[in-house]
Amino acid sequence: MTRTRLFLLILLPVVLLSFTTIPTQLITFTTAKVPDYWPTDYWQTSTPEDQGMDSTYLTALDEYIDEAYLGNPIVSALVVKNGYLVHASYYNPNFGMGENDTRNIYSCTKSFTSTLIGIAVSMGFLSIDDYMIDFFPNLTIQNLDSRKRAITVEHLLTMTSGLPWDESSVPYQHPDNDWRQMIESDNWVEFVINRPMEYAPGEMWVYNTGGSHLLSAILTQATNMTALAFAETYLFGPLGITDYAWARDSQGNNNGGSSLVILPRDMAKLGFLFLNNGTWDGVQIVPAEWVTSASQQHVSLWSDWGYGYQWWVHGPITTPLTSCYSARGYLGQFIYVFADLDMIVVFTADSSIIEDYFYLENYILPAAGQFPSLPGPSIEEIIVAVALVSTTIIFLIVIVLFAYRRFRR
Repeated sequence: MTRTRLFLLILLPVVLLSFTTIPTQLITFTTAKVPDYWPTDYWQTSTPEDQGMDSTYLTALDEYIDEAYLGNPIVSALVVKNGYLVHASYYNPNFGMGENDTRNIYSCTKSFTSTLIGIAVSMGFLSIDDYMIDFFPNLTIQNLDSRKRAITVEHLLTMTSGLPWDESSVPYQHPDNDWRQMIESDNWVEFVINRPMEYAPGEMWVYNTGGSHLLSAILTQATNMTALAFAETYLFGPLGITDYAWARDSQGNNNGGSSLVILPRDMAKLGFLFLNNGTWDGVQIVPAEWVTSASQQHVSLWSDWGYGYQWWVHGPITTPLTSCYSARGYLGQFIYVFADLDMIVVFTADSSIIEDYFYLENYILPAAGQFPSLPGPSIEEIIVAVALVSTTIIFLIVIVLFAYRRFRR
């Protein structure tokens, strides 16, 4: 064997591996089909089977919840498939938890606030590139530096403003909790905006309900309407959301990060609006471009979790089995949008111990034909293993040929 042939044999697996593309996990969402009707006045019901689902899993979900929780901290579970309400369970209707009882949806409010910002952007009231401080010319802003001057609306939407915030390391009722300090202050906007910067804008993701409240205040400054008044005209009205309340700060700004009170089935309407690319009954309520941008990953967090414009983005690697995005609120309030499945799932609860992933992965997604994958090696691991085996085999062949040549001598 010539040295050239020997070199080529050794080089071959390296070349093959270099041309092998290891796929990365991309999160994409398809467009739902045009609905048969629009649930402006009410959701039409259907059997799960008529919408391609297996009702036995959904029945088992109710049985599991009834057996697993003493006192039922789970308030409701709704599933909308192909535009039809195929499952709606209210687990304690005798204790003010029925289908006509509104709920404080806590941080799910953030996704509504973001949607209102998107509508205002489409109407020309503001831009995501506008600077935060420009909306508050009458404030004497403390700790003002180049970093704070650079904060944009988009930084607030993606929670990368650089403003410090801590509402997770201590309980919400603790005096050191920043959310608690904000709501007990005389001026929520000033409390948030006057804080000294911790990072440059865009440098670090920090969960910040105060920043979400600034979005509500910015909306009011830009439109001369409170967030609630703007929603009544441009979102709640078109979607037929009529039963609601929304807390305000002392200056009249609706709480942009929490405290919107609505019905669970109206939570599903926001998901359905996004599922249909911002259209509702022939009207483009929210630009399709905004829906796409708001529900895609702008910030990578952990595993295959990410954050969009006040929406959480989930990939299919871990939970919950298939790509989706969600609004998530304290004490178990959730809106899940499964665009690929044309499905919306809503949970409401009174406890943070609810197992939303468990419900999805063991009951709701299997009902829709989605089952957990059997554990096994990843594509990347398979490619590396094949390359190593190939290299080893070729190396052994070279050794055998070399030994054979020496033997013949």
